[in-house]
Amino acid sequence: MARALIKIANDYAFLKTDTEEIKAILWKLLRFRPRNYWHSRLYKQGKWDGYTNFFSQSSGRFLSGLLPEVLATLRHLKVEYKIEDLRTKISLLYEKIDANFFNQYKKQGRNIVLDDYQVDYVNRALSYQRGIILAPTASGKTLVMMAILKCLKPNVPALILCNKKSLAQQNYEEMLELGFTNAGIMHSDCHKPNVVTCACWQSLHLMEKLLPYIKVVIVDEIHEMMSDGPKACYRKLKNCGMRIAVSATPFKFGGKDKPQKYGVKGFFGPVFKTESHAAEDGILKTSKLQECGRLSKAKCVFYPITEPDLTYEIYQDAVEKGISQNLYFNNIVERLAHSLQGRTLILVERLPHGDLLKGLIPEALWIQGKDNLNTRKEVITQLRSSTTNTIAIATIGIFNTGLSVHLHNLINAAGGQAEHVIIQRFGRGLRVADDKELLHYYDFIFEINEYLYTHSQRRIRILEHEGHNIEIKKSLDF
Repeated sequence: MARALIKIANDYAFLKTDTEEIKAILWKLLRFRPRNYWHSRLYKQGKWDGYTNFFSQSSGRFLSGLLPEVLATLRHLKVEYKIEDLRTKISLLYEKIDANFFNQYKKQGRNIVLDDYQVDYVNRALSYQRGIILAPTASGKTLVMMAILKCLKPNVPALILCNKKSLAQQNYEEMLELGFTNAGIMHSDCHKPNVVTCACWQSLHLMEKLLPYIKVVIVDEIHEMMSDGPKACYRKLKNCGMRIAVSATPFKFGGKDKPQKYGVKGFFGPVFKTESHAAEDGILKTSKLQECGRLSKAKCVFYPITEPDLTYEIYQDAVEKGISQNLYFNNIVERLAHSLQGRTLILVERLPHGDLLKGLIPEALWIQGKDNLNTRKEVITQLRSSTTNTIAIATIGIFNTGLSVHLHNLINAAGGQAEHVIIQRFGRGLRVADDKELLHYYDFIFEINEYLYTHSQRRIRILEHEGHNIEIKKSLDF
């Protein structure tokens, strides 16, 4: 009978076996081609076969988070194996929490009572010390991260990593509000590391000497944090024993981008399941959270766009002429925004599109990537608590993920078709508020071009799959 030994470190694991065929099988099973790999210049030149390998046939090395996949294969092949676990075990102040864990802290004048799924996620993270927290936007993932950090002993160095300084700042402010005395912040405008530091990965080079001491890393919005830069950071955290990833959509394109999916699992481990009543098969569902009042219900309306005729335009030109600089379409967006009551956010993809809409809606707050944190914070505050009609225009890069606002109306003027992007974008409006019964979501069916029409239908299917009711209008009614 074949035998194997697996040595597991914090970052990588190594499989040693007396049967080379086992390595060959694992190599074949753990290699994937990304979406649209055939467009790669290296593939076209014959210098790359299109595959990303997650198991080395020669050395037996693989990312430690893929241990479940490797063990499942060994069991299937009836291979006897032993495990030598060399991973750092993190010292905890609390090994388990309950719903009243935050009773000693105040937040906005109210005691915090955690939902059952939040308690589940925290306890699983404390028990397994690595994994993926998959929970819908606005379901309270920030409190889960904070609870995990509160369970560490005070001297355990930890990082919350994210892609945007506004999100790092938001997490830092949440830590201060919850009484963290060892909280730090690192981004382009602020360099104040501490025992527990909220940081943008782009700024980690400024604390390079501290990285070997980090024992815990929590990555916020992991789907935005799997490019080469963040992955290089994860590889430097060799002494990091606890590794948690957080997102409503950890796997891009519904998991169809296999290299991205197995990269996330490789660095952080499997998806945590929950026994919450709001879950199906262990996965938390937006529709269930809406039913129990944890998230706002939504009314989704799609309006037709019928001008101009762009039948023969290629995709990029169709986006430019049919969405970004389509005066007919943007006049409709302006009329729609002015017909609505409450706090309204209009999402655009391109800066010229936002400039055009700002010209049509002069009173609108126009926020874009170049704006500093103070400007962004002012707009976010307006979208959280303004009691008068407020219209904001923002690029999707700012509001696709993470930031907390309380909207009455969300207008998607950016189009799009990627599942993770649409779900994240829609989730911006699902937070509950005292002056809000439901989110009014507005989108458009672009009948003017085959590419744009296909993307519109794709958005409808994604939202229907998430459990939202869709109303498709045959004409404008405002």
